[in-house]
Order: sequence, then structure tokens, then C-alpha cells
Amino acid sequence: MIGEVREPDLSQLRAIFNDLRAKSGMSFDDLASASGLTRGTLLNISSGRYNGDLRTWLMLARAWGVSLDEVLAPVWGSERDSPVKRRSR
Repeated sequence: MIGEVREPDLSQLRAIFNDLRAKSGMSFDDLASASGLTRGTLLNISSGRYNGDLRTWLMLARAWGVSLDEVLAPVWGSERDSPVKRRSR
């Protein structure tokens, strides 16, 4: 039996981005340098004007040193492996 197909809650992306950036201690300039994304792109994600694409989130995950699954877990309503609640490594 196939389970219910859930849609990702993309409204969580802004909060995910802001929480991880704050926890990393990185400024927008630091994160732009580490990720290869422009400061403008980062500001747009932070404000919710832009959600980014797969490449954007892959670059961010790499810059923060976490997996894409960990970064995006909250969009599925999953607290497990949420980057906001994960244990320090």
C-alpha cells in the first residue's frame, strides 16, 4: 500500500537558512565566500524573497558542513535530523 504523498513545506526554507546561518556564526559575506553564492542571493533567501534551487541548497549544505538531508528535514515536517535540533559533532 502506498502512503499519502506529502508536499514539502517550502515556507520553512527561510527559517532553516536563518537558523543555520546564525548557528554557524557566519556573516553574509563569510557565507557567500564559503558557498560560492552571491551575497544578494543569500539576502533574498534570508528575507524569504527567494527559496533557492537544488544547487543553492547543496552549496549551502557544503558550506555549513552538513548533509542536504539534514538541512532540508524540516520542510517535510520532520524533527528528526533537523539542523536546528541536531547534536554537536
